[in-house]
Amino acid sequence: MTSGDWITEDYVPKIYETENIPLEKKIIYQKWDIERIGFYWLIAELDKKNDLAFGYANLNDEQNAEWGYISVKELINNGAERDRKWKPVEFREALKIVKEYRKRLNH
Repeated sequence: MTSGDWITEDYVPKIYETENIPLEKKIIYQKWDIERIGFYWLIAELDKKNDLAFGYANLNDEQNAEWGYISVKELINNGAERDRKWKPVEFREALKIVKEYRKRLNH
């Protein structure tokens, strides 16, 4: 994947566009992961022009997973891949989906 491939026509709210929505109720529009080591990122907002996303990062450590800003180019440069089959869902549902998927992979 080239660095420009993550820019798609898919709708993702701009940075700060959903700031009044509680974190647990935010819609997750993209999922990125490095499957072999169990890292994943759930993207709720995106600034395509400035290569910045806001979302939830879990680096295979539930206790230290957190919301924050993420460089998509940095994800790509570190081997993360976008889940092209991902459908937008509320954060709580996204966690359930990821948990079930990880269970099948034994992460």
